[in-house]
Amino acid sequence: MNRSLVLLVAMAVLVAHSLALRTDATGALAPPYDQAFVAFRVARNLVFEGTWSWSPGVPGFDSHPSTLWVLLSAAAERFSLPINAVMRGVGIVSAAATLMLTGAFHPDRAASLVVPMLLAISGAMAAAAVSGTETALLTLLLTGSFLAFERRADVSLGVLTLLAGWTHGEAWVFVGALLLLRLLARLRPEDGRPAPTLWPFAVPAVGLGLLTLLRVGQTGEALSPFVRDLVETDPGRLRHGLATVRDGLVSCASPLLVVHALWYLLRGQLSPKGRRALVLAATWLATVVLGGGGGLPFAEDIVPALPILLLAGQEGLIHALNSWKAPVRGIAWVTFLGAVLASTVASVEPRDIGPLPTAGLMRAWLKPTAAPRHGREGALGRRGLLEEEAATRYLREIGIFLRDEVDPRSRVLTPFPGSIAYLSGLPVEDLLGRATAAAPRTRPSHTGGPRRIDALAALAGRPEHIVPFCRPRAGEPLVEAFLGDLVRLDVRGSDPERREALRAALADYEVVTIPLQRRGRENPALREDRARLLRLRGERAATELEARLDGEGRLSVLLEHHGHAQLADLEVVLVDVAGAEWSLSPTGRPAAPGEELAMRSDLLLGETGDRPVHLVSRTPLLLGDIEGRELRVELVSPGESGGDPAARLADPVLVPLP
Repeated sequence: MNRSLVLLVAMAVLVAHSLALRTDATGALAPPYDQAFVAFRVARNLVFEGTWSWSPGVPGFDSHPSTLWVLLSAAAERFSLPINAVMRGVGIVSAAATLMLTGAFHPDRAASLVVPMLLAISGAMAAAAVSGTETALLTLLLTGSFLAFERRADVSLGVLTLLAGWTHGEAWVFVGALLLLRLLARLRPEDGRPAPTLWPFAVPAVGLGLLTLLRVGQTGEALSPFVRDLVETDPGRLRHGLATVRDGLVSCASPLLVVHALWYLLRGQLSPKGRRALVLAATWLATVVLGGGGGLPFAEDIVPALPILLLAGQEGLIHALNSWKAPVRGIAWVTFLGAVLASTVASVEPRDIGPLPTAGLMRAWLKPTAAPRHGREGALGRRGLLEEEAATRYLREIGIFLRDEVDPRSRVLTPFPGSIAYLSGLPVEDLLGRATAAAPRTRPSHTGGPRRIDALAALAGRPEHIVPFCRPRAGEPLVEAFLGDLVRLDVRGSDPERREALRAALADYEVVTIPLQRRGRENPALREDRARLLRLRGERAATELEARLDGEGRLSVLLEHHGHAQLADLEVVLVDVAGAEWSLSPTGRPAAPGEELAMRSDLLLGETGDRPVHLVSRTPLLLGDIEGRELRVELVSPGESGGDPAARLADPVLVPLP
């Protein structure tokens, strides 16, 4: 068998798998994950502002956990390259190179192809390759470090471990595990091999020292956010980390082949290389647990350890396939084919396969146990990936709108700062404290799991705009929905007085609905056409209504609007002599009692200039037997109740009836 040819086929399968996962029906590639834009924002400031900052006066060194990824992104920005394509290209190349490295661990040509083929069909690996994050690069560096360790390629080991630590802070724990394995090998050298040297680990030690000095110079702190957070024991974070690892292993499916390695480990028959792979994979998974898991879609938290975990499973699987017992060989083949099938199925949405009712089984299998990230449902497999794509598209369009329409000095508060910060260029504050510090902390925190912040302190800064959600949420008033989120996040949210204090802070904001443009070749069916934000009342555009009745009892409503584009509903309410209220339809007829109806809906408000525009022009009032007292004309945000003061976009106008 030509191993090189098979590896090339595996790499081609991986690239095709990645593109199939992230390409929509129009052939457009989905954008990188929203989190990837955090690194892009810091990189752009590094290039054009000359400072490692998030916003003017806000340090950005801890905004993103990967120093190397920020530097690579800065290189793309410096040479005006399309950063989305370049960074995803780095990810694809890194993933393909990882497949090639995993084929070099075993001397047998056929046996060495197990891991590359499993990685090629893994949805987790394929999604990470084009996510725009540093995960694929980190996976390559960790796998390369292990290969250099096994082959005692000391120069490569030093360089790769240094780059891995610069790529992600958690990788220093992995490097520490390699050092312990090297120390153990010196104490118990393998038969026929000289004792290995320790000098390669001086290279990452120097790299860690340089990174620490850089962090101290930028932030005044020596410890990274990850190390600092480990000091604060949080059982909730640990439970979330365990659930994240469990969900990742289940959704990837192929790592379950490690049961073969564990079986032969217990029997004392696993190869030394297999034992070391188990130790290193367990080290990374333990790091994920301690960090609480990041919650990125398609098990991206465990992807850096996936090749090494599969290498351990490969060692056990080969041992089973070489067994002289036919049942053992049969079990090995069944588990291998089952892992291949399950890994493949995870890349598609739950559905029935022909006449087989498999959709329910797939949903039960991919049911998450970890709490979802804020604002997401947290689905596993392909559904989680589609959810992330939809959220990123939505946030990107909001960022573009804010860039084009609002004052560049306006501050934005949001739990989802990536796309909005990069595309808008505005000062953006992270409500959850990942990209920027959030009280009660003074530095960003990258740990996962349940988050607690001082929501009242975040609102006390009175940001001009708040983007509360990463996807449309209909059916409830925006302020009440966001208030519920704040109560769940706040350190004292269970206190009724605290809830009322948060409600009072939100009273300074009004709801605005903005139009979102559909750009490029992306499928319009996948795009939202509007978003609801909160805007500080002092930032309200100059919007005024004028309403009058002519001598024939016909209603005219005029509008003056000076500010950014937004959507609105015009409501005309008839108040009868008894005080009852009736909504008027576009034809001037009262709606049924209790029914709310807009006379004009989804109006696009734009700059009116020197002359007002007619929203209603001489519409007759067909009131029938109703004896009216007055009309109340209101301009409200679509989807909001006209009785909610936060929904009013202009002062209501009262028109007495003759």
